Amino acid sequence: MKLSRNSSVRSTKSDSALSSPPRRSNSVDSKPKTNTPTSSTPTRPTRSNSTPAPTRPQPTDVTGSPSRTRPRNPDGAAKVNGPDAASAKKPTTNTEIRNWYNQKVASIPETDAKLKAQGASLEERAKAAVNTRHEARLEARSFMSNPLEVMMLKARDFFTYGRLDGPSFDQLVKGAKAKGLTGDAVYQSLVDSSKRTNQTVNNHFANQQAKL
Repeated sequence: MKLSRNSSVRSTKSDSALSSPPRRSNSVDSKPKTNTPTSSTPTRPTRSNSTPAPTRPQPTDVTGSPSRTRPRNPDGAAKVNGPDAASAKKPTTNTEIRNWYNQKVASIPETDAKLKAQGASLEERAKAAVNTRHEARLEARSFMSNPLEVMMLKARDFFTYGRLDGPSFDQLVKGAKAKGLTGDAVYQSLVDSSKRTNQTVNNHFANQQAKL
């Protein structure tokens, strides 16, 4: 049986096509595409055992907004700028101390009027007046810088009243009764005498250079 030339050539080409390996292509499209898989599950936040520090509330002004200024102290300002501002300065000289003492004694009538308006008895008013005078005496002496002068004042009180710090309330009552006063007249005399200071001593300390 005879084969034609064309059929033998075709057979040879088909055999060579099957046996030869496929050619590699340098095109980008021929490379396999690798897609990174994306996870659809959201990541959970990590837990922390530390608790956040508490925030302090900021002071607010009248409008409700946070205030950056330090709150004012009207009471403290009143003490510095009010009527007690003059007495806030500690007296140093004997004249200043005597003036301070007289101012304290001058406040007794106003205090007595308030107690009377509140319904306090005459005896209670007398005790309050005597106590104010006694406290003023002790505080005035604490201002004095010369210990010798303080000792002299205490010595005078001791020889006059038998006490280093002036007379007691009971001693003043006894002295008023010794003058013939009785009842409410005794206490009224104590209120009146507590309002008065020794004018001779006041005149003596009117001089800035005065000493005991």
